Amino acid sequence: VDASVDRTVAGLMGNTQIRVSSFQQSGLNDASQEAIARSPGVAVAAPQIERRTYLQGGGKPGAPLRPPVTVLGIDPARDPAVHPMTTVQGLGLGSDPHAALISEALAAQDGLAPGSTISLLGPGSPGQSAFTVAGILRGAGLLPTSGDRIVVIPIATAKAIFDLAGVTRVDVVLAPGTAVEAASASLEERLRSQPYILSTPHDVASALRSSTADFRATTALIAAISLFVGAMLIFNTLSMTVVERIREVALLRAAGATRGQVHGFVLLQAGALGVAGSLLGIAMGWLLALWLVGSLADPTGALGALPLEDLQPGAFAVVLAIAMGLVVTLAAAIEPAWRAGRISPVEALRQRPELAPLLAARMRWLVVVAAVVAVAGLLLWPRGAGESGMLGSFVVYGLLLMVTLVSPFVLPLLGRLAGIPFAALLRAEERLARGTLVRERSRTALTVGSLTIGLAMIVALAAVGQSDRQVATAWIANVVPGDELASSIRPIPLAEGIQAELAAVPGVARVTPIARFDLAYNGTRVDGAAMPGRDLSADGRLTFLSGNRTAVLDQFDAGGSVILPRAQADRLKLTTGDAMTFTTADGGTLELRVAGVIDHGLPGRAGEAMLVSWSDATTRFGVIGADAFAIRFASGQAAAGRAELERTALELALQTASITTLQGAAGATLDRVFTLFDALAAIAVIVAGLGIVNTLTMNVLERVREIGVLRALGMTRRQVWRMVVVEASILGIMGVVLGGLAGVLIAAVMVGLSTGVSGIATMQVPWPVLGLAAAYGIAAAIAAAAYPARLAAGMSIVRAVSYE
Repeated sequence: VDASVDRTVAGLMGNTQIRVSSFQQSGLNDASQEAIARSPGVAVAAPQIERRTYLQGGGKPGAPLRPPVTVLGIDPARDPAVHPMTTVQGLGLGSDPHAALISEALAAQDGLAPGSTISLLGPGSPGQSAFTVAGILRGAGLLPTSGDRIVVIPIATAKAIFDLAGVTRVDVVLAPGTAVEAASASLEERLRSQPYILSTPHDVASALRSSTADFRATTALIAAISLFVGAMLIFNTLSMTVVERIREVALLRAAGATRGQVHGFVLLQAGALGVAGSLLGIAMGWLLALWLVGSLADPTGALGALPLEDLQPGAFAVVLAIAMGLVVTLAAAIEPAWRAGRISPVEALRQRPELAPLLAARMRWLVVVAAVVAVAGLLLWPRGAGESGMLGSFVVYGLLLMVTLVSPFVLPLLGRLAGIPFAALLRAEERLARGTLVRERSRTALTVGSLTIGLAMIVALAAVGQSDRQVATAWIANVVPGDELASSIRPIPLAEGIQAELAAVPGVARVTPIARFDLAYNGTRVDGAAMPGRDLSADGRLTFLSGNRTAVLDQFDAGGSVILPRAQADRLKLTTGDAMTFTTADGGTLELRVAGVIDHGLPGRAGEAMLVSWSDATTRFGVIGADAFAIRFASGQAAAGRAELERTALELALQTASITTLQGAAGATLDRVFTLFDALAAIAVIVAGLGIVNTLTMNVLERVREIGVLRALGMTRRQVWRMVVVEASILGIMGVVLGGLAGVLIAAVMVGLSTGVSGIATMQVPWPVLGLAAAYGIAAAIAAAAYPARLAAGMSIVRAVSYE
């Protein structure tokens, strides 16, 4: 992701050192462009226009619309010094006002080549819209975050096609020796006629990293948890190895081996495990990363329009991963190594020491191992993921550690409850299996703990995903006053009459214009939207948390007020009646009163948007027109009117989608992302399954003589096999119970950190996922019992009884 961000910033910014972007739909006017170009220290000021539109091959009237394209208007004389372009075919723009460059993807999708003719739709003169393809740009050209269908044309022609007076932005290259800070201060001094945003390549990179922060923080958390589960497996394995080799270690000590040599012996064994595991982990991680990149490459994925390309991990990343694997392995090995060095040769050669006193030492040391993994997580924490994400990850990590540490104290009760389903049919096997698990409580606690952690993350992520889906779709149901949404690739002035044409479709009761735009509040950018209050009132939209709904919406269209969504009101610390001062399109200020706070608003680029009256938006904030229209059908007319509406919308170059479709698309995207997270969390369950194999095998080997005696007393091979399978099943059930409870608790914490107490109150337990996780956990435990059960059932009675 970091590499993709760096490549994307390089493609977007080129040699740009400062970018001046317009706050308004109308763009930066000529006076602002002149002020930028004449500012001290500015060597090149390259204006650009960016617009979405449709392309028709050959410009034939009535031809079906192709998918939208992003048009970039540039100054052919100045832009190459700021944004170097590479063509794979053909030439550059030159001086021809009707020449165009297109991206490789657009050329491949539409069968275009140098010399082809294309036509762009726009409100300007139709005679300006025909272009000849002069060349094909490598990749996505100058707009890697705007999809792959790009058309670059001269800026003068772009202004004519889209009927624009201003530009979207001006990219600045400074003269040698000019400091960015000094140039920015000079620009701020000169740009006073319009609201604007100054940004640097570092700012753009930070914004892109911030947009992927939640995804990267969650994957980092899952990676740390998987590493912690692996450390628990190593810790348990080496602890069992020390117990199994007590006599061997005692003989070595009696033969003259020092405690330091015994420590070194165990640590060397751990080092071998660490090297082997780290190398295999690098190879398997590479394959997993390829799968992840394939899953996220779609623009509807977790990273949005950020293009993910080939994986290119540096040598440092590989070495760091191996080092982390070794450090965690050795940290898990220190306590078993120390315990091995404390073995008394005389006592160990006489009898087997009691294992119960070792429980506290093991579980205390697990805290140290967890701390080492946490430090590793800090060192590997993704750049730009933010402190809030780090706080949430550490809270979740701490809760999982707490559940693991508490598990030994509840194992007897849990084991008894988990054994109830087996007691009725397999009484003897159940009692023997449960007795073994309780007898080796430390080993059982570590095994159950690792299974608990994996299952808890699956349940927690599913619950958080379900909560996020509810939030993501709530604005559609609670805000948009219509059954259908018709979106435009350009702002449509209401004077064009498109609203009236849509309203004339049979079955349509009401058409509501919607505009989304940027607002400058206290020098910072906030998201704004405009809709007529009378339509919201008539349609019953908006859930007011404060302010009188009827009074607010009745007076809203007169202007002078703003309606805040709860999330924005909380972030800005504003309540009903407060005054907000905004910078207007002409460089002046406008004070608006907070008339009410609503549950949800329309989505913006950085959260939910505040609602401004249509009159204020168009007269004071430079809004040209509507970005979309919400269509409400008359009662019972939706089915009949939808087909005619879609035909009319197509003629008007509008894209239609039902509200149900939009909700489904938003939910499907989130489902896809959280399913990906659950798949990653399932890896921890697989690691826990390996721990169950280890634990059950060790239990069988430690009970060889016991199993031999049971067989001599009449126990059949099938009963022995069932005993081990029941033991695994009880382990699985205990892990499922603890994992389910821990998962719901962790989900509540994660939802609470992102949405507050109200989010926890509306959170729902994901019962289907909880059931699937339970089945998965128990199935993994039973599958892990296959080898130990076969080993136990296949023992010879004579050899087992004589086993030492």
